[in-house]
Amino acid sequence: MNVDVDLDIIAEQVWSAFLNSGEDEAIFAADDKGSHADLAASVAMVGAYEGHLVVSCSHKASRDVASVLFAMEADEVSQDDIGDALGELANVLGGNVKSVLPSPSQLSLPRVSATEHERWPGTVEVCRTVVSWRGEPFVVSLLSGGHAVHKTQEVPA
Repeated sequence: MNVDVDLDIIAEQVWSAFLNSGEDEAIFAADDKGSHADLAASVAMVGAYEGHLVVSCSHKASRDVASVLFAMEADEVSQDDIGDALGELANVLGGNVKSVLPSPSQLSLPRVSATEHERWPGTVEVCRTVVSWRGEPFVVSLLSGGHAVHKTQEVPA
């Protein structure tokens, strides 16, 4: 399926609406060379479009997101806060992406995990963008295909 999604524009709209505190400049379509992602948050899309929207970033970046979204100091943010905030970011990005994809499609609840444990079997990356915010890269990827729910692919015996 051929899809036309401008992740740069969607990411800019989401960051401006949810994470722009007036003093943090975000750079859209940034360079992702040397970026290190510790956490990935994703939402699955099922229906006319099957795939995943994934946002991945470092621990520091995820803590910054939670700090801004929950109006807390970074050192007050708990692991649950980080998971909730990063999941909400993926959910909002996924909702905006879903609105420009073939319909009807539905979004799953967000899932947040360490990047070394996350897999999306049978998927291909359709498009990606990188947002640099507070000096940290956030990689936003749209994947197509694969299982609509997060499962490990079974290998036939």
